[in-house]
Amino acid sequence: MNCVQLFEVFKSDMKMKKFLPILEGHEKYPVFYDKNRQVLSLPPIINSEATKITLDTKNVFIEITGTDLVKTKVCLAILAAQFSNYCAEGSQHTVE
Repeated sequence: MNCVQLFEVFKSDMKMKKFLPILEGHEKYPVFYDKNRQVLSLPPIINSEATKITLDTKNVFIEITGTDLVKTKVCLAILAAQFSNYCAEGSQHTVE
């Protein structure tokens, strides 16, 4: 299923349809995928089942999507601070 087909499905989903106007009308959609081309995220619409955080998760990539740069930076700072509480001493933290 491509993005256009996925968006058609989401148009009838009560939870997802409110996010579609953010991307509607654009020629291209943002997508994150891994080295095997498995889709990890279609921001700001949906994330992949493969990227859910579990008790066994060791590495986390935090992606923030928004239309207001200041609000997205605040959100990133809060999430990074919250996650840092669960990081091992001396572990590497990168925020960009």
